[in-house]
Amino acid sequence: MNIFFVASFFIYISILIVIGWIVSRRQRNSCDFMIGNRSINYWVTAIATHATDMSAWLFMALPGAVYSFGLFPCWSAIGLLFFMFLTWQFVAEKLRRTTEKYAAPTLSSYFEKRFQDSSGTIRIVSALFALFFFTLYISAGIVALGRALEATFGFSYFLSIMLGTVTVALYTILGGFVAIAWNDFLQGMFVLLIITLFPLYALYMIGGFGTITQAAMAKNISLSLIPDYSWTTITNLLAMSLGWGLGYFGQPHILVNFMGIDKPQNIRKAKYVGLAWQTITLSSAILIGLIGIPFFHQTLANNEHVFINLVKAIVNPVFAGFLLCAILGAAISTMDSQILVSASMLTQDIYKKLFGKKASPKLLLRVSRFSGVAIVLLSFFLARGNKESIFSLIGYAWFGLGSTFGPVLLLSLYSKKITRNGALAGIIVGGLTAATWKYTGLPLHEYSILPGFLLSLVTATLVR
Repeated sequence: MNIFFVASFFIYISILIVIGWIVSRRQRNSCDFMIGNRSINYWVTAIATHATDMSAWLFMALPGAVYSFGLFPCWSAIGLLFFMFLTWQFVAEKLRRTTEKYAAPTLSSYFEKRFQDSSGTIRIVSALFALFFFTLYISAGIVALGRALEATFGFSYFLSIMLGTVTVALYTILGGFVAIAWNDFLQGMFVLLIITLFPLYALYMIGGFGTITQAAMAKNISLSLIPDYSWTTITNLLAMSLGWGLGYFGQPHILVNFMGIDKPQNIRKAKYVGLAWQTITLSSAILIGLIGIPFFHQTLANNEHVFINLVKAIVNPVFAGFLLCAILGAAISTMDSQILVSASMLTQDIYKKLFGKKASPKLLLRVSRFSGVAIVLLSFFLARGNKESIFSLIGYAWFGLGSTFGPVLLLSLYSKKITRNGALAGIIVGGLTAATWKYTGLPLHEYSILPGFLLSLVTATLVR
């Protein structure tokens, strides 16, 4: 166990927890906890939104896929970039204005008020689906943290997931939305710095792009975005792009950042800052994968450890630990928002709706924090023995949330014809399809969001 690595880890997590503690002293009610009273400036909103989006996928899954299969997996990144632009362009400002109009701090409460559902069914059903997929998503983040800490710092897997879980839970439950936004902003800038500078240094160390081209040819790895024009390749390309990209319309932990910005008119500024961050980080992650092709003469046992092994091999241990903390930053900045949104839904959409209609603001704040602890504990137990790839774990939850909420959200913002029954049916059909399609063996079973999104959209439109 390298003492420099361990020291850098504990310095990093200490900073995050201190920020959470400072912000916690200013909180007075659950609205402060959930959405920060819509007070976050556009710079923080932009970086926090995209840092929330990327997760450990940025440093582990994407470079690993490029290292193993060449540039073809980049279509997932292209799809993410394009659809994130569409989300900023057509969803962000409308959602900010509409949720303020309805005084809705969560997506579930927005649906209830938008569709005038006095029974509360939409609110409860949508919250339950969100909690199901978020628990799995947070569990995937804990797995990613565990594997990263295990490979990087030499901790055991169990100790790794425990340390990662306690860290993110502490500052999230203490500080709420404002602490998360500022921590995600700082982590997003840290991630940008590391993921931009390190591959440039590594590229210089291996001798430039020519070395990558030669090694790829020797290993029979294609450096073309479209290796061939067969029907299989084209359909996989489209499924990869649409599958990941469509998910943006239904991710509550990303959408909440739009809801928390200080002024709706600042969305436009945030869009350009955020998309610039995403373009640079995705391009750099792809470059890391490409550099791994010539650098590692023997195939790595785990292709998702490309970045970790590169840093250990070419960076002085004194600095390597801090560079590797970027993986923690990417993973934690996604998990914290998911814990927050899950706790908010459990408090506002389940507890308050069913049991605590007259609960005081301070009681709801305590329930929000307790809910966060409960969700983290459940996710932790799910993560303990998980052997699936990070790519697969994150994909299941991402597709589930996108199918459940994306179609209904778009229709709620742009259609006056969608009814309360249509919205409820769309949420149920989208959620159930995404949750089960993977296990049916039917076409597109690897991208369940495609049938889930389509069926949800059709159902929500047709049901009256």
